Amino acid sequence: MSTRMSSVAAVRPLPGSGGGSVHMLPGSGYAPERDVPQQGGDIDVTVMPREAAPPRGRAAAARAPVRSRAEVYQAGKAESARFRESFMLWLEANKLMGSVRAMSEPGGSLPMLHVRCAPRVLDQLRRAPEFEAGTMMPLERLY
Repeated sequence: MSTRMSSVAAVRPLPGSGGGSVHMLPGSGYAPERDVPQQGGDIDVTVMPREAAPPRGRAAAARAPVRSRAEVYQAGKAESARFRESFMLWLEANKLMGSVRAMSEPGGSLPMLHVRCAPRVLDQLRRAPEFEAGTMMPLERLY
């Protein structure tokens, strides 16, 4: 993590995240005594990078070199960490850090984050050309 992000403090995991590591963002106003899911109109959002359109034309598809599963997994973890860093920079640039309450750590081989935030963050994410974002249904409503 960069030194610009060093002010992020550790907090509780998002509900349904399996106990993974989650960091509180500066200015989020977290207080343990009022830690209630979906408080204050916050929503749970999944964010992924938008995929680039495949190039048009009749270019011959080159076969990728064969790599071990361990290499593919490590490359995916590195991509996931780069995505989180770019997302944090985007939040800073758009002055949305105070509207994000919690964010998952990159933990797997897919560049995907789970974020608890104000609805206006989702609106801006949907307009951003570099992200795909959508809401998640709370587990409490499924049962």
